[in-house]
Amino acid sequence: MSKLSKFKSRISPKEAAVLLSRLIDEEVTENDISMMYTNGWITARVNCFATIVKLTPLLAPEEHAKQVELGRYFMKPGEDCGLCVGFDIPADQVDIGDGGRAYVLRDDDGGFYALRDHATESFLNDIHDSMPHFEEGFISPSEIYELAESANDDKPVQAPKGRVRPNDNCICSMTLYNFPPGDNRPIKQAPAIMLQAAQEAPSFALAVAALVEIATNGETKKRNQSSLIDEILDKYELRGLSRSNLEKMFSQANRKLTDARATKI
Repeated sequence: MSKLSKFKSRISPKEAAVLLSRLIDEEVTENDISMMYTNGWITARVNCFATIVKLTPLLAPEEHAKQVELGRYFMKPGEDCGLCVGFDIPADQVDIGDGGRAYVLRDDDGGFYALRDHATESFLNDIHDSMPHFEEGFISPSEIYELAESANDDKPVQAPKGRVRPNDNCICSMTLYNFPPGDNRPIKQAPAIMLQAAQEAPSFALAVAALVEIATNGETKKRNQSSLIDEILDKYELRGLSRSNLEKMFSQANRKLTDARATKI
């Protein structure tokens, strides 16, 4: 990792692991970086290609106010008002219409703006097929330097708070953020699907890789990984099971199996 990395606007999780390893003189893996994101210490920028849609309350004013007190927002789509090609996570999510859910950006007044994916015309959320995995996101080097400073200091650290990030990847008439300006809520957990690989125990990924290997390397050799994915998609029409998701899952599991075998040598 170049010492010039501090001047970059964003680096990959893999680069972040190398940088943090150098700064604290201790080996840090990409999975360590993922877990720190899961626990709220890091904010990640993910790419998208989405229309920005202004939202308005779905419920009557009195009922809406009651739900807000409980920390719940039920919204409905309004006018299209811009284009977004990337946003920071963790970010707010709200319920939309009848059973839907969407990531939202917030304006200076706390207003809601959902992201509607151009390819699918559906709202982006943590289980949307078009949402990238954490390993495809980008991290600000400044956050890695902050982590290193804390790690090299023997003093205890406080629980991380939500980082409010102005979004410079939106084309619209207002400034949008991942959380409302002034919000400093504690971060409990990042979106589940985005961090599938980080949150799952290593044994789960190894089991997936082993099953894929058994299914594709049997004596009959009737399958390869691509045909196995075809079979899954033919038999299971389930939300979240897409070709891209399965390819990412298998690829990551295969890497973990390769790494696990290497450590035994």
